[in-house]
Amino acid sequence: MKLVLLSGGSGIRLWPLSNEQRPKQFIKLFNEPHQTEPVSMLQKVWSQLESRHLHRDAIIGAAVSQREHIREQLGRHVDLVLEPTKRDTFPAILLSVAYLYTHRGISHDETVIVLPVDGQVEDSFYDALIKLPEVLESSGANIALMGVKPTMPSEKYGYMLPEAGSLGGQTVAVRRFYEKPSASDAAKYIELGALWNCGVFCFKAGFLLDILKRMKLPDTYEELLLAYSELESRSFDYAVVEREQRITALVYEGPWKDLGTWSSLTEEISEALTGNGLISNSCSRVHIINELDAPVVVLGLTDVIVAASREGILITHKGEDGQLKDALSQLRKTARESETDSVSQSRDIDQCVLEDGIVVTTRRICLKVGMEMKRLKPADEYKQTVTWTIVSGSSRIIKNDEPFTLPTGGTIILNHRDTAVLQAMETVYVIEIVKDDYSSQRE
Repeated sequence: MKLVLLSGGSGIRLWPLSNEQRPKQFIKLFNEPHQTEPVSMLQKVWSQLESRHLHRDAIIGAAVSQREHIREQLGRHVDLVLEPTKRDTFPAILLSVAYLYTHRGISHDETVIVLPVDGQVEDSFYDALIKLPEVLESSGANIALMGVKPTMPSEKYGYMLPEAGSLGGQTVAVRRFYEKPSASDAAKYIELGALWNCGVFCFKAGFLLDILKRMKLPDTYEELLLAYSELESRSFDYAVVEREQRITALVYEGPWKDLGTWSSLTEEISEALTGNGLISNSCSRVHIINELDAPVVVLGLTDVIVAASREGILITHKGEDGQLKDALSQLRKTARESETDSVSQSRDIDQCVLEDGIVVTTRRICLKVGMEMKRLKPADEYKQTVTWTIVSGSSRIIKNDEPFTLPTGGTIILNHRDTAVLQAMETVYVIEIVKDDYSSQRE
């Protein structure tokens, strides 16, 4: 049995603490026994796997940008499958299975279990998880899922409806799926025996390798990497699960929660105040999560969440944070429409994967007067080359503590051990080419 832990999402529903640069699974908010400082979702799940020695057979599927976050929180020994570009869970799982097949030598008959990093579960969940290979084998199904017994008609989760004749057992055949229905519809589905879909998938490696074959895609890791940017962005639920006829589910009646929203997350945070601030005695069920030096003070409010970081400040009534995604879309639209010369811009132009896991990213960057960007030295085992070309404007460069001016048309190459700061003396447009060599981690 092999485990694939998916850590690819950006978690914008936990803005402003979570964003593309620091997804939600890396935010350290949970106080754990015997830990001197809070841990992240990723650290918590990995610790639960370690307690059962399941981490030995686990890999983590993640975006390229998350590599250093994972290394920092879990160490450099963790086996990673890095997406060169985000393509949702279906391509990510295909790439992970291809990696297991190519570099871990698994057979077509070996079982693979995929699970997310943002579930809040007790140890009993993993006791049930390790039963999935047996459930898959005995049922004759192509996919086995974990179905959680609902505690309420939630609108935040997907539901799976069992076949009528299979109700009441520990395992059930699945008839159909409903993705995030209304509360009234969810209540009807629960009456019919529906279970929450918690994003756990169990299948034989050959099942996914056959899908690659039908799609006329390579089943070797390096070859699939080269074709990865051409894959359609689709979730595994829509691309595979909801099309498959032979599905079974193991019923889990223990506690489970998806920590994808501020309301669900604050229910699991032991401290009402995180960071600099004050919650008055006249408040009830208020949470402050503050990463700023400036204090946040809340007086006389009930069921309110305040989250503050350099990215922004969120103030929301608990239960209303489901509107955050739409609010951020509106915020970005407004920002584009009112963009001024004081705002810097960065846009990816191209990203490609070369042989042996080398990723080349090209960006167009605009720095306004007085702004700067830095290039820090990567970890020793991680090779990176950066090229900056000044398209227009004049800039000051500090390379390895030596300053000089780089005019329009000038180019600087930063090798693996170089550090640099580019300071805009006027509005500067830069073309940045970054070559990340991840092949060294396979050695």
